[in-house]
Amino acid sequence: MLFSKPKNWMELPMFKKIHYYGSQLTIEYAEYVDKLQAKHKVKEICGDDIQVAKVVRILDSYNDLTEHDLDKNYIIKSSHGSGWNIYNDASITLNEAIAKLKSWNNKYNSCIEKQYSFIKPQFFIEEKICDSILGYTAHACVYMFRCIHSNPISISVKYKKTQNSYDTNWNLTQTPKIPFTIPKPTCLSKLLDLCKLLSSNFEFVRLDFYIGKNDIIYFSEFTFTPAGGYQVFDIETEMKQGLMWE
Repeated sequence: MLFSKPKNWMELPMFKKIHYYGSQLTIEYAEYVDKLQAKHKVKEICGDDIQVAKVVRILDSYNDLTEHDLDKNYIIKSSHGSGWNIYNDASITLNEAIAKLKSWNNKYNSCIEKQYSFIKPQFFIEEKICDSILGYTAHACVYMFRCIHSNPISISVKYKKTQNSYDTNWNLTQTPKIPFTIPKPTCLSKLLDLCKLLSSNFEFVRLDFYIGKNDIIYFSEFTFTPAGGYQVFDIETEMKQGLMWE
């Protein structure tokens, strides 16, 4: 999938390129960012080499939610937006959960992230996975691989609001103010191969994964506009990554 680039493209840092890219995305990208359709796309491409978290059920509407759906082993997700998830803990009530879904029951419109605007609002219940480090928690570690022209260029690992960043050899490149230790995954080589396969149709995409018990790799999502196109790394890193995207 190609898109037009401005004349000053090679002068732009990575976050400005992502910002521009997101404004150009078309309906063709929608099936990859729809969190339900993406599960099927990934299995079509990778087969048994990757797993997806089990969908318990798809809701008919935001009102189609019961006390049973608030099970601590489930996550309530939107298929059509970014960050619209309910992680189910003792603090959430059924009425509060329904109110959240109601507030999200509209198209995710953004001039920066056009790919979401083509998706019909929908909600579903998904089983939590057993994270290889944290076990069964609401917030598993997310392994995020930025890929340009089918080549992984960097890796970030996010736990809640904390994020470590690495190169593709697992050398630490940036640490947060409150660092945390993540061992090099024994399945890193397989993750990199999956990235090359899943990113082959795109100029740029960030691919997100979870690593479960016994190094089972679970797909999380395709992200074409990480952080909504706003700056994530120091400007030196942003410029370096920007030069990689010709």
